[in-house]
Amino acid sequence: MLSLLIFFPIVWGFLTWSLLRRCALSARWTVLTVALIEVALCLVLWSSADTSGFFAQVQIPWLPALGMHYQLGMDRLSLELALLTSVVTLGALLVAWETAANEPAFGALILITEGAIMGVLTALDLVLFYVFWELMIVPIFFLAARRGAEARRAAMRFFLFTIVGSVLLLVSILVLYLLHGQATGNYTFDYLALLHTPLGARTSLWLMLGMLAAFAVKIPMFPLHLWAPDTYSRAEAPVSIMLAGAMANMGAYGVLRFCLPLFPEGVQTFAPLGMALGAVGVVYAGLLALVENDLKRVIAYSSISHMGLVVLGLFAWQRQALDGVVILLLAHGLGELGLFAVTGWIEARGRSMDLDRMGGWFRPMPRMGILFLICLLAGVGLPGLANFVGEFLILAGSVQSSLVWGAIATLGVLISVMYFLRAYERSMLGPLREGPPLPDLGIRETLVMGVTALLLLGLGLYPQAFLSPLGPLTTSLAQMHS
Repeated sequence: MLSLLIFFPIVWGFLTWSLLRRCALSARWTVLTVALIEVALCLVLWSSADTSGFFAQVQIPWLPALGMHYQLGMDRLSLELALLTSVVTLGALLVAWETAANEPAFGALILITEGAIMGVLTALDLVLFYVFWELMIVPIFFLAARRGAEARRAAMRFFLFTIVGSVLLLVSILVLYLLHGQATGNYTFDYLALLHTPLGARTSLWLMLGMLAAFAVKIPMFPLHLWAPDTYSRAEAPVSIMLAGAMANMGAYGVLRFCLPLFPEGVQTFAPLGMALGAVGVVYAGLLALVENDLKRVIAYSSISHMGLVVLGLFAWQRQALDGVVILLLAHGLGELGLFAVTGWIEARGRSMDLDRMGGWFRPMPRMGILFLICLLAGVGLPGLANFVGEFLILAGSVQSSLVWGAIATLGVLISVMYFLRAYERSMLGPLREGPPLPDLGIRETLVMGVTALLLLGLGLYPQAFLSPLGPLTTSLAQMHS
């Protein structure tokens, strides 16, 4: 099942690209069918999941002389993020249905990206993890660079940031491999064996920083976020959905899966600075969103601000905060799907992202207005919607670790109310400022936004379905800190 989850979209991505490039309609339906099957596979795994560690594992010799194995495993953390990735990917393809998805290469690259993310979530051999981590970058780079010179420059900046981080990740993996071999006589890249590597405090810190460099770029964590605003805003909406709604979560997953359990002493040393960077990132990105006039950049900065809360919760390293991190990742992925979908449909109707040229769109587009408002209210943390649960748990846990940084991050949450409501008022309310009335959402568009809104509501009203299975994992991680 795990191998199928990874290679089914990758293989079909290449087949679509090579065999259906001249038949856009067949390619479009093929890609959508594969994405639906991925969601079904995740639901099947959910139905058979256990809460006690890795309930599904695969281990096949790869290069046994070097300690490398084709080793996969899935626990509740990776399963929940895999399910989110499958939903976000399906949503991104539906958003692109009548625009970019007409090009077979576009849907093929989306599927390859999805398969690589599934590999990142399930790899338990560190070399295999690194292979999928690098594979994830390639298709998304080509997708982000499609829209002219400015998009190519933004994509190249993303690529350079990512490559530098990846080199440091590889160095940390190799050094950990050598230190484990020297200490135990067993040279292996097996994650479960490397958990027991004896490390000094200084070595632990440097190895953790090497891995964190790669993960922080993906999150994106302040101050390594510089690639994100331009890349999110220049790329097509489905690509922005994949970047912010799926790939950003891989950075947080890397910290949860690798940095905290492999290098607890290093994380403990870095944690005060990590909390500070998270809190500053929340406020800094929020203030930039508050003065932006481009709707897509407002959403981009809001994504960076929310991921700053995730960083704060990770380095607060407390049970409540870690629970909140996972819930906020799920909520953030769904929220970015809904928000960037709106920008995609506005662009498809030939309108600008400039808030000064918007206004009064609620009357001709009431369905979009209502569903867009639900996604915005989720983003500001309205009780009853998914973000509220994640933000509340992170802030409650963070205050116990540092009252100062928890309070500053709370200020950032208040700023989110200001920039989101400002964006909604200028785009949807008031007199119609430009052009003839726009057509409202069609059936497909309403379905995507409606399901997204229902998922945000369901997660907000019943987060325990995702929190309870995570209990053993977050408790064990928190105990490493105490």
